Amino acid sequence: MTDFELRPIEIHEINAFASCQAAAFGGRYTPDKLESLAEELQLDRSLAFFDSGDLVATTSSYVVPMTLPGLVRCKVAAVTDVSVAPTHRRRGMLTSMMRRQLDDLRSANEPLAVLFASEGGIYGRYGYGPATFGARYVVDKRPARLLTPVATPTDSSPGCGSGSVRLVELDQAAEAFPAVYGAYVPTRVGELDRPHGEWAELLGNPNGAGEDARHRFYVCYEQAGRIEGYAVYRVAAVDPADHWRRAVFLEEMCSLGDESYTSLWRYLLGIDLTEELRTRSRPVDEPLRYLLEDQRHLRMASWGDRTWVRLVDVAQALARRRYEEEATLVIEVEDPFCPWNDGRFRLSVDRGGVGTVERVNAAPDLALPVEALGAVYLGGVPFAGMAEVGRIAECTEGAARRADRMFSVRRPPFCTTNF
Repeated sequence: MTDFELRPIEIHEINAFASCQAAAFGGRYTPDKLESLAEELQLDRSLAFFDSGDLVATTSSYVVPMTLPGLVRCKVAAVTDVSVAPTHRRRGMLTSMMRRQLDDLRSANEPLAVLFASEGGIYGRYGYGPATFGARYVVDKRPARLLTPVATPTDSSPGCGSGSVRLVELDQAAEAFPAVYGAYVPTRVGELDRPHGEWAELLGNPNGAGEDARHRFYVCYEQAGRIEGYAVYRVAAVDPADHWRRAVFLEEMCSLGDESYTSLWRYLLGIDLTEELRTRSRPVDEPLRYLLEDQRHLRMASWGDRTWVRLVDVAQALARRRYEEEATLVIEVEDPFCPWNDGRFRLSVDRGGVGTVERVNAAPDLALPVEALGAVYLGGVPFAGMAEVGRIAECTEGAARRADRMFSVRRPPFCTTNF
């Protein structure tokens, strides 16, 4: 490693940074994507390796609010743009970048980091654990039938059930949809605020090529003049050789209430001349199945991890979130990559769900590696399940179940935004 230089990039090196990052994933940046990167990349939070002046490895991060258990908001470091050129693999560059990056985050007093992992076997060695999960769904629209909603006493109240679904143009979607998403994000654990560049990626470029805005539709649910939900979708051939075998491809749907949720699904499932509805990653507890007369017409096409969580500062991170049960737990953490986290921590939760954390020498109730703590941190991975397979050591009988009650959340955590 002595022949290589590791440092933040300068503004004139953005193109080289982008080319290296894209090539590592087998692609190239389009002009609009490159422009977005240039606008949003924070140079002082970037890192790159140089080999005789050539840029050969990259990473960066940015600060973004995330919703933690208890629906409290906390600024976290979103790690992105991680790549190593195919010519420079297996030389320790990734480890060196992760080492430098975590040291920088600690110096900046940023207690949590999150990322999307391109491969599941990489980031555990740096203390990240998979904490949110999603599924891709397919609905066979031809036989699917929707159930009639159960009437409630409020159905006859003024304004109830008076909403409507309507198609909008790209400029209207770009103006209205971020506000809906911004109102939704604080309501679900794991969600992150979305940078402007990610909105451009979702909505598409009207002058671009491929699956851009020319092939996308934007629909919203509106009630009493207020947009309470939206969906972005495409209609395309299931089989390129058969134009008439088409499907609805749902890019994203976001809803602020039950009626907007059901109304948007009813609209999507009612689109004519399509035989399937296919989604991108959605929450694993998707309520859509309960709308169907026969739930077998909805199938989970795939399931996988989404955001991985790294506790940069264990004590601070545990104190930032809220808890569901008043209790005390002593946790022994093993963190060889960030040894400042090694040790035992007493987590004491009061009746209001607020936790205080202190270092102690007391006997532990649970012992676990820091990547396991990252996995359970948002409440989507059970302590008891991890203990059953030996990823967590239960030192006090019943401690894993107690931890599950303390760390539990009402819905599985999810992260809509890719980064």
